[in-house]
Amino acid sequence: MKIDLFLTAGTLTKADVKGKAVVIIDVLRSSTSICAALENGAKGIIPVDGPGQAGEIWTKIGPDTAILAGERDGVKIENFSLGNSPGEFTAEAVAEKLVIMSTTNGTPIFEKAASAKLVLACGLVNIGTVVDRLVETGLDLVIVCSGRNGGFSIEDTLCGGMIIDLLERQHEVTSKLNDAASLARLLYRSNQENVHDTIASGEHGQYLQEIGFEADLETASRVDSIDVLPVLTEGRLVNMNDAEGR
Repeated sequence: MKIDLFLTAGTLTKADVKGKAVVIIDVLRSSTSICAALENGAKGIIPVDGPGQAGEIWTKIGPDTAILAGERDGVKIENFSLGNSPGEFTAEAVAEKLVIMSTTNGTPIFEKAASAKLVLACGLVNIGTVVDRLVETGLDLVIVCSGRNGGFSIEDTLCGGMIIDLLERQHEVTSKLNDAASLARLLYRSNQENVHDTIASGEHGQYLQEIGFEADLETASRVDSIDVLPVLTEGRLVNMNDAEGR
């Protein structure tokens, strides 16, 4: 399996993803919140670039069917119902609704990856489920780290490295890695016993603690705590575990 990892999405092109499986990672926090929403009964998540686009879609779909969620600089967008804390995506808030989500780093990437054969959202919370699907497909893989404000983030890179480690060690996949993928694997293997502390020590982790979201780091660090498989289908992320009766 050829595995290319992008430390940020800045240079990602349609040619990079064509015919491949793409895994989009935003550990802090949109991937984790997407998983929480699907676990709690959301019909799907529509990832969008900006708040304006989100508002337009919400107006078309209607408030009885859809809910707005998102953040800028970690803080809930004004007039949105939910921010980007996984704890907000309760069954009471999202069950049977479409969640239109706009976040600073994670959600804009899905449009760039839409031409791929398979697009998955991954955090630490659902990493095992994602890896199992990757093994089933056997496709070459592109891992895209959302990063932070266009730059490197330790938590997304660590998660990408864990994907590679699981493929190689647990599933005995023979891989061919680009340099960024090799770096991510090394980062994970050097910190696999200290995942939470490594995330908490990163820039984004420190920032979220400073603005009162320390609990989100705890949630996002719980490996395999949410058994969902968010797959991009016709512009929305749906839980394929539900669709396939898993």
